[in-house]
Amino acid sequence: MSAPRLAHPPRPKSPPLSELTPRQVQWIVGGAAMTLATLPGQTIFIAQFNTALRETFGLSHGQFGGLYTIATMSSATLLVFVGGLVDRFSARGLAVAAIAGLALTAVAMGLLGHVVLLVMALACLRFFGQGMLSLIAMTTMSRWFNRFRGRALSFAGLGFTMGDATLPFIITMSIAAFGWRQVWFGTACMLVAVVAPLIWVLFRDPPDGKRAKASGTINPDGATSSTLTGGRWTRGKVLRDPLFYSVLPGIMGPPAIGTLFIFHQAHLAELRGWDLTVLTALFPFLSLTAAGTSVFAGFLVDKFGAYRMMPVVLLPLATACLVVGTLSPVWAIPLIFMCIGLTMGLMNPVVGSLWVEIYGNTHLGAIRAMVTAAMVAASALGPGLAGGLIDIGIDLDWQAFGYMSYCVFWSVMYLLLQRRFEARSTGLIAELG
Repeated sequence: MSAPRLAHPPRPKSPPLSELTPRQVQWIVGGAAMTLATLPGQTIFIAQFNTALRETFGLSHGQFGGLYTIATMSSATLLVFVGGLVDRFSARGLAVAAIAGLALTAVAMGLLGHVVLLVMALACLRFFGQGMLSLIAMTTMSRWFNRFRGRALSFAGLGFTMGDATLPFIITMSIAAFGWRQVWFGTACMLVAVVAPLIWVLFRDPPDGKRAKASGTINPDGATSSTLTGGRWTRGKVLRDPLFYSVLPGIMGPPAIGTLFIFHQAHLAELRGWDLTVLTALFPFLSLTAAGTSVFAGFLVDKFGAYRMMPVVLLPLATACLVVGTLSPVWAIPLIFMCIGLTMGLMNPVVGSLWVEIYGNTHLGAIRAMVTAAMVAASALGPGLAGGLIDIGIDLDWQAFGYMSYCVFWSVMYLLLQRRFEARSTGLIAELG
């Protein structure tokens, strides 16, 4: 006779958005501004310079992909050690410092004259943009929100999709009109003159700041001394937790696979006979799909929990890989982008909330730093692996079948892990009383 299942504490009620205070809306807008500011360090931005950089430095697809891998792996390694600062310093100050570093690197990109400097600049772009700014934005939203966490992460993540929708085509046209070096100088000016002051204003008066503590102002939805959870889950203990390694490989798939398709978009366009300008003009299909999916997924996360949605996160990406491997008409481009966008839209609210559900929020910055570093590393390995395979004659259409199998395998694994996710999440909810 099986033992009866224990009653589980109920999940916190998911309130309507009308209960958000003006301060909370301000913080979410600040998170979206910060994720938009990550774009110069994201592959979808850098990939628009792929052809120009390869021609300038005489690099093949595989060579440039390999250098990009080295640069990104370097940034991921640094992020593991520096990412813990998010638990110790204000999000506002760290964000502005990261934007300043990103702007200086953009200037360096415009002045490049040697391939060694290219690798160093790429590493800094990846560290300040994809690494630190993403980490600060997502950790802040996860920590400052509880009942609205899924939706806060979704809305803050719209900065990613806004940039994905508009910047590839704008950058492609700007490079053609002004030259690739001038585009980097213009990027630096925008970061310093517009983005940094905007985030400084939007992240003022945070819930964990001195003014809030002195006045006794309480964030009705955030983590306070009485609602911190998972205190025992330090970074060291997480690294010894088998569940961590059961989750991590699967979520490294989207940054690796999505990045390699975007990074080698010129090769894919040539392979399928697509005009590259048409391909970049269709990027809004990816971004709009990701935006809509992200908002909808945020509501589902707040209502049902992130871990229950994990088995479906990778399935749209598996479909995109199948389309890449089998279809060549132009109408396949928006279909690929929409499938990738579905997975991208699910990633921020679902995976972003999962870490709080299984490890709590006390050491969230240090934990997310490790996860972000792993995902940055995955985004490095993808283009390098794909570029090397292209150089030996294995084109992206054949590679896509292997990537599809990877996504399906980990979707099944997450389905099998549901009982373990539920047990861990239940224990942390119980800590809230």
